[in-house]
Amino acid sequence: MKILCFGSCNIDLVYAVSHIIQPGETMSANALSSFPGGKGLNQSIALARAGAQVAFAGCIGQDGQKLYDIMDSCGIDLRYLRQVNEKTGHAIIQVDSNAENSIIIFSGANGMVTREHIDSVLQDFGQGDFLLVQNEISQLSYLTSTAARIGMQIVFNPSPFNKQAKQVDLQDIRYLIVNETEAYGMTDSEDPNALHTYIKEKAPHLKIVMTLGKKGSIYFDKDQVIHQSAYCVESVDTTAAGDTYLGYFIAGICRGDSCKTAMNYAAAASAIAVSREGAASSIPMRQEVTEALRVLQPYHTSAVSNQKKIASAFFTKNYADGTLSMLAKELGYSTTYTGAWLKENMGASFTELLHKKRCELCTVYLETTKLPISEIIHLIGYKNESFFRHKFMEEYGCTPFAYRKRKEKSYENS
Repeated sequence: MKILCFGSCNIDLVYAVSHIIQPGETMSANALSSFPGGKGLNQSIALARAGAQVAFAGCIGQDGQKLYDIMDSCGIDLRYLRQVNEKTGHAIIQVDSNAENSIIIFSGANGMVTREHIDSVLQDFGQGDFLLVQNEISQLSYLTSTAARIGMQIVFNPSPFNKQAKQVDLQDIRYLIVNETEAYGMTDSEDPNALHTYIKEKAPHLKIVMTLGKKGSIYFDKDQVIHQSAYCVESVDTTAAGDTYLGYFIAGICRGDSCKTAMNYAAAASAIAVSREGAASSIPMRQEVTEALRVLQPYHTSAVSNQKKIASAFFTKNYADGTLSMLAKELGYSTTYTGAWLKENMGASFTELLHKKRCELCTVYLETTKLPISEIIHLIGYKNESFFRHKFMEEYGCTPFAYRKRKEKSYENS
C-alpha cells in the first residue's frame, strides 16, 4: 500500500500581531518570519515524521527550492513534484497574542496542476493505495474522480473551504477530515449536528474526523462514534495544528492502529505543533510524540470535571423527561459530540446513565415511601413497567418488590 499526497506547497510569511487586523485598520507587526508551508507540504511532512512512507505531487516555481529541500530532508518521494513557470504559492499569516491566526493564500504554482500531470502521476498508483488531497490545487474534482476510478482510498480535507470543495463527489471519498468551519460550509448550516445528518443521507460509507480545537476531536462512521480530548499546552501558533493531526491520524490508520490510537497520537502531535512557531517546522517526530504522551494532560481537566458535575446534575433534575439534545444544550456541545463525550468521561451512553439514575431514584422511593411500585415507575419517567423492571433487575439483581422487602426486613432487624 502506497501513500500519495497530491497537494499544495507554499512559502508562509508569518506576521506576529497584537490582534487580527480589522477592516480599515492599519497597524505595525511585531515581527516577520518566513516558513515552509501549504497544506499538502505540511500533511506530507506530518506523515513522514509519523513514520509513513509518502510521495508528494504538486507544483512549485523557481523560487520554491527551499520547499523542495525540506521535503527531501524528511525522506518524501519528490519524483512527482513539478517546477512550473509561475511563482510558488504563498500565504500571508497573522498570528495574534493568543496564538490564533488569519490566513490569506495566493495560489501561484499550486493552480498550475493539469489533467496531464494527474494522469501521469496516477499511473504509478492503484487499488488500495491512499491519496490525500486538500482544496489548494487546481483540477481537484478530476483528481478525486480519477483516483476513485482506479480504486484508491481518498482522504479529503476540504480546506480552505469554497465552492470548489463542494464539487468533489463524496461518493469517491473514503475519509473526510474537517474542522467545524469546514463542516458548516459543506452543509450550509451552523447546526453542529448537520454534518452527521448530511453524511448519513449523502454518503453513509464515509469515515469522518472533525477537529474541534480545545474541545478535542470526534470520529464517526455508520457503526461508531469516538471522542478524543485535546492535550493541554501553551499555544504559540496554531497554523499547522490541523495538518499535523491529519498526517498523524492517517499514518496511524495505514500502520494498522485502531481509530482511537491514531486519534490519540494525532492529538498529541498537534498539541506539540501549536506550542511552536511556524507550520512545517513545528511538526514533531513520532518519538517526540511517544515521549510526550507520558506527560501530556488532557486540556482543562478541571473544566471536564465541571462539565461532569453539570451532566450529573442534569440527570438528577431531568430524570423523567431529559433528552440528549437538552443535555447538549446545557453543555454547549452538539448531540453527536455530547454522546461521545459521555462515553469518554462518564463511562456510559446517555441512555445508560439515564436508566441508572432512574433506578437509583426508584430505590429512594422504595425505601422512604409506601407508594405502589407501578406508581413509582411512572413517577420516574417510564410508561413500560416490564421494561423498567428488567432494567432494575440488571442494576440491583432483584425486582423492585424484592428490593423493598429486603430493605424493610433490614430495618426491622436493626
